[in-house]
Amino acid sequence: MGEDLQVWLTIAGMAVGTLMTRIGGFWLMRLVPEGGFISRALNHLPGALVISILAPYALDGGWSAPVAILVALVVGRLGLSAIYAVFGACALVAILRLAV
Repeated sequence: MGEDLQVWLTIAGMAVGTLMTRIGGFWLMRLVPEGGFISRALNHLPGALVISILAPYALDGGWSAPVAILVALVVGRLGLSAIYAVFGACALVAILRLAV
């Protein structure tokens, strides 16, 4: 089997796997009752994902990373759009790293 064919078969297999995961998730959620615990858990999921992504970076990203995350949290608490928090945190990290 040629190398190109193997690459395309791998890509196609990953696409099918991704599609089946998505379809399976929709199918399983159809069986879960709405409201109650599930609703509360799903409402907290985006925040939990953000924390799980940012926590290792904050611990290993030097001193500027926790400062930028704190600024992003403050901007988010002020009720501004999340995009302002992201851009503000990224700009702050860039400024702090250039300053030192």
